Amino acid sequence: MDVRTPMDPGDAEAAVVPVLDRAALSRTVRTAVSDVLGTEVDDISETTDLGNDFGIDSLELMDVGARLENVLRVKIQISDLVEARTVGDAVDLLERRLAGAV
Repeated sequence: MDVRTPMDPGDAEAAVVPVLDRAALSRTVRTAVSDVLGTEVDDISETTDLGNDFGIDSLELMDVGARLENVLRVKIQISDLVEARTVGDAVDLLERRLAGAV
């Protein structure tokens, strides 16, 4: 199943992206984080607090956001990522964004 998700609400064209279940979306987020931080995906869980557990800084967070935007074809505000304390919070945000609720 595919879903059309515009990168920006003003975009006339929409990209077709696969619908991800929570486990796949969580893995996508954890992979983006691990790539940026140079850690193993398995070292990151939905309860991981990136600030407290890994000391992620704003530039690294922006890099994670950009990677997720490219993979998921959805616009992510940096303020949303900053408010997401844990990886699970980010997954919740992205689930809502992909469903069109945010």
